[in-house]
Amino acid sequence: MRNNIVESADRKGNWVRQGCLTFIVIYGLCLIVLYFATTQTQTEDFTGRIAHEFALAAVAGSDGGNYRVLNLERLNAGNMNLTDLSFLLPKKSITINVGDIHSAEVLEDHGDWQLIAFYYSNTRTSTSVYRAYQDRIEPISYRVTSSVGQFLGALTLLVPALLLSIMIATILNWRANRMTRTADARTDN
Repeated sequence: MRNNIVESADRKGNWVRQGCLTFIVIYGLCLIVLYFATTQTQTEDFTGRIAHEFALAAVAGSDGGNYRVLNLERLNAGNMNLTDLSFLLPKKSITINVGDIHSAEVLEDHGDWQLIAFYYSNTRTSTSVYRAYQDRIEPISYRVTSSVGQFLGALTLLVPALLLSIMIATILNWRANRMTRTADARTDN
């Protein structure tokens, strides 16, 4: 009798370990898929939400020390006075502190134009890459690297991952018990 209780407790411990390991693997895979599904690089159609989120740096004034953060939507609206702005950055790397801390880095400098990566950080972190000229920009790519939506998606995936791992662990436990009973029946005969 005591031997059966020990075996039963051992099987239950195995089931819990299988369930925890299964959950970790399934949830980890879900998080990897979620990350790659939500952080794709946009290289065309910079309209709508992308235009609103595509951030860029501009230099105001002739001294080159007054930086502004603009978005592509506002720039494309055409109602901004761009005569006092330049999109060419005077330094290789700048930091713009406007309540949030953003930064821009000149990836390539060709004299009349620069390839710039702008790192936006607020409720989302994103990278906008664009070709900057004195009076205009050409968007190259946009990528969200993290956002609140990813956290909410991760929370939403908890329940389905848990249910799936319970189902898989139950099937594995059932199979293991069946194999044990079959092996015990063979040794008894």
